[in-house]
Amino acid sequence: MAWTGKLVGGVLGSLFGPIGTVVGVGLGHQLDKGATKVKQAAQTFQVAFFGCLAKMARADGTISKEEIEAVEQIMARFNYTGAVREQAIDIFRRAKDDPHTAADYINQLAGVIQFNPQIAMTFIAALHAVAAADGQIHPNEREILLQAERAFRLRPGTIDAMLNGGMRGNAPNALENAYKVLEVEPSAADAEIKKIYRKKCTEFHPDKLASKGLPDEFMTYAHDQLTKINEAYDIIKKERGF
Repeated sequence: MAWTGKLVGGVLGSLFGPIGTVVGVGLGHQLDKGATKVKQAAQTFQVAFFGCLAKMARADGTISKEEIEAVEQIMARFNYTGAVREQAIDIFRRAKDDPHTAADYINQLAGVIQFNPQIAMTFIAALHAVAAADGQIHPNEREILLQAERAFRLRPGTIDAMLNGGMRGNAPNALENAYKVLEVEPSAADAEIKKIYRKKCTEFHPDKLASKGLPDEFMTYAHDQLTKINEAYDIIKKERGF
């Protein structure tokens, strides 16, 4: 993503209403200080990311202790410390009280990542972690996840597969969910399924995602998605006997 610091700052300050509200004009100057284009894209994504997490945490009316802990765990998983951690917290705090909706943030984030499905899924995995932190998915939280599914142009049913027991062998609809994860129809031939599986493994390779501007910290979620792809393929292989 060929962005410069000035372009990112300009977008945040004008077109990016929700993100610009959180960050203000300062971030654009920070991005110019020796950052590579990929680094600039990664920083912009981080701003949008924590803004969206704030909207998810506030979706049921209150931000619970468990949701705060989930966000803290995400920052710990990213190895955020010192000033970087404080900046993420500041973004979260500003976003939770601003007048914009979760849909505003998600729609603009979709443009930031250029509707890349691999980056979208890494984001949704973290968003889901916050939604599920208190042990239940509130209807408003589910609606935000569905908004993300639509905004990122993901296959319909992606979120339902995530919420309805996943793909464990003993989970209801495990086989159906496995096909949704691979984004392939149950009527597809074995050869087509193998081809799509190999393609998805390539798409979620760390080097591939890094070249598209995904921050290093988010690679953990990309790895989680690759694990789900492998689980889905194993379920389908077992069912079909190949």
